[in-house]
Amino acid sequence: MTTSAGRVPGADGRPAGVPAGLADRYTTAWELVPDGRARNDDGALVLPVRTRAGEPAVLRLSPPRPGAEHEHLALRVWAGRGAVRLLRAEPADRALLLERTADRDLHDVPVLEACRVLGELTRVLARPPRPPFPRLSEIARRWQSELAGAVGLDARFPRRFRLQAVKNLERLRRDELDAALVHQDLHYGAVRASARAAWLAVGADAVVGTPEFGLVPALWHRADEAGHGGALAAALADRMEALALAAGADEERLRAWVLVRCTVAARDEVARPTGAPHREVSRLVQLCKAVQRGA
Repeated sequence: MTTSAGRVPGADGRPAGVPAGLADRYTTAWELVPDGRARNDDGALVLPVRTRAGEPAVLRLSPPRPGAEHEHLALRVWAGRGAVRLLRAEPADRALLLERTADRDLHDVPVLEACRVLGELTRVLARPPRPPFPRLSEIARRWQSELAGAVGLDARFPRRFRLQAVKNLERLRRDELDAALVHQDLHYGAVRASARAAWLAVGADAVVGTPEFGLVPALWHRADEAGHGGALAAALADRMEALALAAGADEERLRAWVLVRCTVAARDEVARPTGAPHREVSRLVQLCKAVQRGA
């Protein structure tokens, strides 16, 4: 599931927001040789290249988005441990030269095994908190205030879940939220196989937060594989257990964050100028139902 607006590619297949000619500029400036076809990877332009020394790499050019300005900093902090190595960066253009991985990602792995990998990577990527990354304590405070007043959401999304999300945030904020630098969008497509390590995160959407917050995408992605109703609830319970064990996380806090992040995603979908597709909001409702105790 994606919670950001769809990005419409340009006439040449280039992702919207990536200026024409930018890839040519950086292949020239950084003395890179194209080594395959460019592709759209979640709204970013990714071009396989070889460096002047012949090293396989990828040139990644991202459109403007919240958090993109910090991606190179997180990759420097991680320094190749659990994530791809950063070879070069130009933050002003959101241009990154990254270690190349294989094309195989965690969609090719049974979901519970994939959850174990995501949990282990979440633990490995956790680092001591540091600026300038966004802080979960501030995000949670803002979300609690916004959701408390989002009565307009109730026409499209169950009021009980909105109010429960507010209560969850009130409870979660009593604990330390700015515990570590964590990846907040680590999902099955964002982890690739590598010759250097079995699996590596290929992006870096980092926040100073908690592992439970970072594990949520593993539950809302691939949810369609689990069916509906009781089958979905049972499948998500198994995933939460696998994720929490591998990450050293608290399962109940994870359950609370799932409902919060799904509610925020629903709020954002409903607020789109064109209106959110009914099916996407319905998916979020089903996820909220499935993570209820006794569902």
